[in-house]
Amino acid sequence: MATQALQARALTYKRQKEQSAAVRLLHADHAPVVLALIADYFPRGAEPRPASEVYERMAADFALLRDTFDLPKTPQAYCNDWVKAGWLVRKSGTKVTGETLEPSEDGLLALQMMDRVGGPYSAVTASRVASISNALQDLARDTDPNIATRLEHLYRQRERVDELIASVERGEFELPSNASVQERVGDILGMASAIPSDFARVRHQLEVLNLDLRRQLLDPEGNRGDVLAEIFAGVDVISESDAGRSFNGFYRMVVDAEHGAWVESWIAEILERVDADVMDQKTRSQFRNLFRHLEEAGYEVNRMMTRLARNLRNYVSSEQFAEDRRMIELLRDTRKLAADAAEAEELSPTKRMATPLQRIGMAVNSVAQIKLADPGAEVITSDVERFEATEGDAEALLELVRESEIDLEELSGAIAEAVHKQGKPSIADVLTHHPATQGLASVVGLVYLAMRFGVSLDGRETVRFEEEDGAVRVAAIPLWTFDTTSVEEMR
Repeated sequence: MATQALQARALTYKRQKEQSAAVRLLHADHAPVVLALIADYFPRGAEPRPASEVYERMAADFALLRDTFDLPKTPQAYCNDWVKAGWLVRKSGTKVTGETLEPSEDGLLALQMMDRVGGPYSAVTASRVASISNALQDLARDTDPNIATRLEHLYRQRERVDELIASVERGEFELPSNASVQERVGDILGMASAIPSDFARVRHQLEVLNLDLRRQLLDPEGNRGDVLAEIFAGVDVISESDAGRSFNGFYRMVVDAEHGAWVESWIAEILERVDADVMDQKTRSQFRNLFRHLEEAGYEVNRMMTRLARNLRNYVSSEQFAEDRRMIELLRDTRKLAADAAEAEELSPTKRMATPLQRIGMAVNSVAQIKLADPGAEVITSDVERFEATEGDAEALLELVRESEIDLEELSGAIAEAVHKQGKPSIADVLTHHPATQGLASVVGLVYLAMRFGVSLDGRETVRFEEEDGAVRVAAIPLWTFDTTSVEEMR
């Protein structure tokens, strides 16, 4: 029996070795170069960078690496190979960034395994055992339904705290040794190093979920009705998924202002007290930016999740969704007719069809038949009329707000925070503190709120906002300001 279990486990590991892109990376000939590139070019994990920027930097670095490694191909060719191998991810990006590259979940996992192999910290430390013990103790306490045992545990905990307080008052306490501090710092950085690969996994799960939801919406025989009902009811199906709920719980703690302030103060205190021989300059830099990197990486995942949810809602309410559904139905009917025709005995591949087939396209018999375009024929000779900005129609703006999905609740909160910080901010000031998450729609919403609750002033101001495609837009609007009265009226 034991032999069969061993054989099954060996076959499982053999399959994982063949299928895992992370394991294949560790066995690849250029593994040192790929891992070094991921670690150096993407220090914060799955953060996309313009592909042109990556190619340019690789060309400069390959000039030095070719003295040690055999790299006959161009950077573009190697990136294509690594994307196919599953170590990098290529995306279309925006009009500003163009095509982007980022490490895959397997690429980050391979880097994490390599860092653990060469790391200076032991995998078994007293602090790690203490963390596991405390987590088990907390779980045992939290899952206990008995009131008496829960109270008994709390009483014992209070007695231990009272004893510690008395010992500190008598001056009887011992500071951890440098070795102990070094171990605990290594454990903290080790746990943090696993988060980038976790973020990459969450992003991949959300993208797969988005595709699955779109397939369900287009499947005439699936549970399309349930998904449609949730979307029309305002349910964010992306955020309510298992991956979305798990990430939201993490993100709420990361962006909590009070929790973040405490974490930053703890980091500052530790760096001030720990000597340079315990933490070198590189470790200090990693420790100092630990929470900040978590915030930035979490913001990117949250931004992607919000964009997927918004695009899914817009897709459901668009004509493209209806056209795609009709196309799916036509394809299914066509396949059914083709299957029926294939089963019919009177039909054969050589039988002449009664319906003639017309060739689609343009037939060109000679190059001389092609008429060359005259660029001068497209030159505009008429005068260009200058556009003069005028005041907009308030009623038309109100109708636009009603017909769109502008998040007025988010904009009202941004106005309230800007008033609290600045006193009497204008629309441009509000956008400075809170960028337009919905692009032009956010600016329209702020103008609408200003017309209803703001204070109109003489003059105009210029606002800048970024669209979803990354393009930066500039608009001139009348000058309004908000005050505390505006905030109270919006409530």
